[in-house]
Amino acid sequence: MSESRAIFLRKGLIGTGALVALLLLASFYSIVSSAVDRAARQRSAAAEGFGQPSASALPARSARTNGMLARAGS
Repeated sequence: MSESRAIFLRKGLIGTGALVALLLLASFYSIVSSAVDRAARQRSAAAEGFGQPSASALPARSARTNGMLARAGS
């Protein structure tokens, strides 16, 4: 009886390890897939907006530059 119990326990541990490995592989694939999709969206958004700065970005840059020049002139 104890020999059959040991075999059952060993097979159970192997099965549990295989299931855990499969879950880790699935989660890794999901994370990498979403990262690739996000990178593709960012790349396409950057390509569409390339060379055309937004209207809100220009005043922020000039205000920052003016502040730096004001401090340097003091």
